[in-house]
Amino acid sequence: MALKLPVQPDHRREQAISGAQAAVSALAELGVTAVITGSLARDTFGPYSDVDFLITDCPRHLKYAIEGTVEDALGGLPFDVVYLDEIPASKVARFAEGAVDACDLR
Repeated sequence: MALKLPVQPDHRREQAISGAQAAVSALAELGVTAVITGSLARDTFGPYSDVDFLITDCPRHLKYAIEGTVEDALGGLPFDVVYLDEIPASKVARFAEGAVDACDLR
């Protein structure tokens, strides 16, 4: 049985950025507005990090149907999708703080 080596951290981060940008772009074509939060937005993305998407605007008929678009764009990287309208008011600031547009990721 061959040992599967982990993806190098720099390459994994590059894959996450490019996947996040592709996902946000594909979502925008569907009328969905998304930003990136969490470790990728804070520049602390590590070997076990996932990509966090905050959906700020989404046509009702697409809600919960967008995860496939995100999954396809990320090429197997783990991710979370959170909908702004489902976050309790007391936690909105925590989720929105530090959120960035995917095109601003470097």
